[in-house]
Amino acid sequence: MAAINRVIEWTGWKRTEVMTLFGISSSQVSRWRKAKPARPFLINPFRILDEEVQRVIDYRRSSEEIRNMGYRKLTWKMIDEGVAFLTESSVYRILSMFKLLGKAFKENDGAKKEYENKPQYVHHHWHTDIAYVTMSGVHYYLVFMLDGFSRYLLHWELLTDMTGLSVELFTQRTIDKYPEASPMVIHDNGSQFISHDFKCILSENNCIDVPTRRKHPETNGKAERFVGLIRTEALRPNSPSYYGEGVKVIEKFVDEYNNNRYHVSRALSIPSLNALFSAIATTVNTSLRALTTASSVPSMPSPLSTPTSTAFTAPSPIE
Repeated sequence: MAAINRVIEWTGWKRTEVMTLFGISSSQVSRWRKAKPARPFLINPFRILDEEVQRVIDYRRSSEEIRNMGYRKLTWKMIDEGVAFLTESSVYRILSMFKLLGKAFKENDGAKKEYENKPQYVHHHWHTDIAYVTMSGVHYYLVFMLDGFSRYLLHWELLTDMTGLSVELFTQRTIDKYPEASPMVIHDNGSQFISHDFKCILSENNCIDVPTRRKHPETNGKAERFVGLIRTEALRPNSPSYYGEGVKVIEKFVDEYNNNRYHVSRALSIPSLNALFSAIATTVNTSLRALTTASSVPSMPSPLSTPTSTAFTAPSPIE
């Protein structure tokens, strides 16, 4: 409109002539005159504020009981306690967005790339799995138990079957080798590991049963990594043709793995040394605590003596 007015001033022409020159109709000019200036956007009173979202997240993570609570019950609990005043559907969307719905719902990104709680000492976590070994068309089954802290291979056996009884006997023999250990046994959901008898063996020996998420081998990644190593560095290069030769190949690899091989995941250290240093540190810490709490000063145990809670002995090859 300002341009049209300037042209009318300069030329003295009629408005209709100028608008025809510009190709603008009179109705368009009328619409421009009636147009209202833009107004600021009003705040939507039903929009969830960022502060409310953060309060829901913090409250959800405040305790294990609240973490496992259903979203409906959680909604009304937050209303009663004055945490956040939201609808059930709004709370559901927030929890779903941040993967906090809980065990009752399928959260696609809920599984971690590895077991979330790291082991703190030797015999804290044990990882077990079964690997297929084929020699001359005959199938064998390598079952093993791996210490999660030191990566030390505690025990292994090359079985001719993978029945639940064979795995249970293997587990019992491993526990008998380390009677002072009370580990968390991490395993997949194979039929051998979810049987009632297997769980009874763990319970009777003060071990904690920790099954991994289904179809997610990364949770038991230490065991999966060991299977990949023994296949690529021992079984495939040597290609054993019968059972006895396969046992010798595995024995040689296990000795190299435990006593000589450097592990990147453990800062390029050797599993047997990791286990020894951890056992010594546990013994020293236990002795220092006893010195500070006892009324009289007891004798200091030798650092190389077997610790009370983390006894560690090297596994012997299978017979």
